[in-house]
Amino acid sequence: MVTMSSDPSDPVQTLIHESVRLLKSNLGKEVVARIKPFIQQFPGHPRLHHLLGLALEQCGDADAAMHHVSRAIALEPDEGESYKSLAMLLRKKGKISIALARAMDALERRPQDSDIHFLLGDLHMDRGAMEQAIASLTQAVTLQPEFLSAWINLGLCYKAQGQLVRAKECFEQVLTIDPESSLAHVNLALTWLLLGEYGRGFDAFEWRFRLPSGEHPPIPPPENIPRWHGESLQGKNILVIAEQGYGDTIQFVRFLPRLESLGAKVHVMVPVPLESLLARHPEMGQVQSTTRWEETLDYFIPMMSLGQFFARDLGQLAIFSDYLTADPEKSCYWQRRLPQDRLKVGLVWEGKPLHSNDPLRRRSVTPHDLAPLGQLPEEKVVFVSLQREVTQEQRHCFPQGMTVVDVGMDLHDFSDTAAVMANLDLMITVDTAAAHLAGAMGKPAWVLLPLAPDWRWSMDRDSSPWYPSSKLYRQTRINHWEGPIRQMVIDLRNRL
Repeated sequence: MVTMSSDPSDPVQTLIHESVRLLKSNLGKEVVARIKPFIQQFPGHPRLHHLLGLALEQCGDADAAMHHVSRAIALEPDEGESYKSLAMLLRKKGKISIALARAMDALERRPQDSDIHFLLGDLHMDRGAMEQAIASLTQAVTLQPEFLSAWINLGLCYKAQGQLVRAKECFEQVLTIDPESSLAHVNLALTWLLLGEYGRGFDAFEWRFRLPSGEHPPIPPPENIPRWHGESLQGKNILVIAEQGYGDTIQFVRFLPRLESLGAKVHVMVPVPLESLLARHPEMGQVQSTTRWEETLDYFIPMMSLGQFFARDLGQLAIFSDYLTADPEKSCYWQRRLPQDRLKVGLVWEGKPLHSNDPLRRRSVTPHDLAPLGQLPEEKVVFVSLQREVTQEQRHCFPQGMTVVDVGMDLHDFSDTAAVMANLDLMITVDTAAAHLAGAMGKPAWVLLPLAPDWRWSMDRDSSPWYPSSKLYRQTRINHWEGPIRQMVIDLRNRL
């Protein structure tokens, strides 16, 4: 952010001072209205162009914003702040390489600016260049020891490298500075969960409801319904609200029968694509996607908070397996449609980007990465793509001689996906809802995982405590899939 002192006798300096204040309050539209008349009078004033660019960016006009910030650089090429702003604008447009070059220009002019080191760290994170990101973020916290966002991102980088002890230290450092930092608590919780410290992890994960972004259940509970904290459920009605992603819901519905065993009548609110799959399991309770309930509710609980009660250690997971099944009628349809003379292997190579730190985990692969599977004899194996959206370019990435049956466009919800999976011999998938569904159905699933996976897949093991039928293939180098896919080819060849 541009900062300026105000000279009451200079209307331009006064305008600059007021514009900085307004931008901090996200009042870019007002700044645009104030600066435009002045910029006509002083077209060669670099700070006016810079501030107008920042204001236009707040108004959503990225192209005009870059024009005016670039104009500020042309007028005052030795001022690093404008280069930093241009780098941030370019990053928002996804032009990471150019943004990195402009950030380096800013650093050359302002080498002691912790914000520029932080920006460089972010850009290196976007590129998946963890070593460079760590170097930049370390410099940022060296220059500004209480730079909380830099400590958080530094912890995320160490976590992406599998250096969990260092990651914890970074998150804990934030809490020594600000004990109420919800972001630090949540990241520390996810690190504990990844380490298998489920009791500590799930307790700390409750901080997710205090995150600035407000990661609350997608639909708030009915008014005047208290949160369940472990009280007796005998004869009570409890509402469980699905949260996070589809895979999280599939993973945690295993605990719904436990609530019923405590005497509760269970009501479950889930996203529409999961409703049909779960509603056919009466042990899950009354499942629906709407918010209207005929009965009076006594308690509610966000679904992932069930981990606090039923997954405090790995031993509690042993009783849950094969808890979802496919619709028999739909399964019969796919049995008739899919080939029966070869090993049928399902494929899912891409999931939705998850969080702001998804570039650190890079969980998706490409059909090109999976091309080594085409080495297997076509007469013995057929691959079935369950990927919902496949581009023509992706279709052409599969090598000649690799038979791929594409059923993704026929999958309208998860009950359809389950029916296809019921007819497969094996699923090969990245960390997405398909991995959870296969595991919940007890289907053999080979799951491709990044070096530092999501917490539920643990570290340094080839099986999942949550899904005994799954086998885990892990990266040994960040962002390199060749090794785990090569091992898959060997294992699949041995199975034929």
